[in-house]
Amino acid sequence: MTVSAETLPWVLAGIPEVRWLHGDDECDCVFQRIGDWTNPYLGRTLRVRLCCIWAELYKQFPQFVQEIPAYYDQNEDAYYTRPADWNGDTEMSRALWHRQEAAKLGITIAQARKLLAGQTPPQGKERVNGRKQRGKQTQGSSRGSASPGA
Repeated sequence: MTVSAETLPWVLAGIPEVRWLHGDDECDCVFQRIGDWTNPYLGRTLRVRLCCIWAELYKQFPQFVQEIPAYYDQNEDAYYTRPADWNGDTEMSRALWHRQEAAKLGITIAQARKLLAGQTPPQGKERVNGRKQRGKQTQGSSRGSASPGA
């Protein structure tokens, strides 16, 4: 970035030192969401940590919030109470790993960060013939209990 002496004070006053990104693990929200709008013709960027704002709104309007301690699978119309094991192609992101372990262990995300410090997140699964290598999942085996129609 090129900055002239004329614009240096303005730039220094307005550009944050830390750039928020989805999955940056900079907050304790379970579902991190960062809104990011930018326009070169305006010379402006708006970045909003929506997850934190929503968390504050939830406190004001709890009657409109359902926080369900289970994953809802729309295809099966079932809830699963146990977090699924990682089966991605690449290493699991640290932010997701912290949240998964917090859910599994019933601890806070901050506690999970401390507990997992220095450890390596789950690794990706190799693909053979374009398909992931994993065992057959049965109801209740790796995802937890299901309750159809619940």
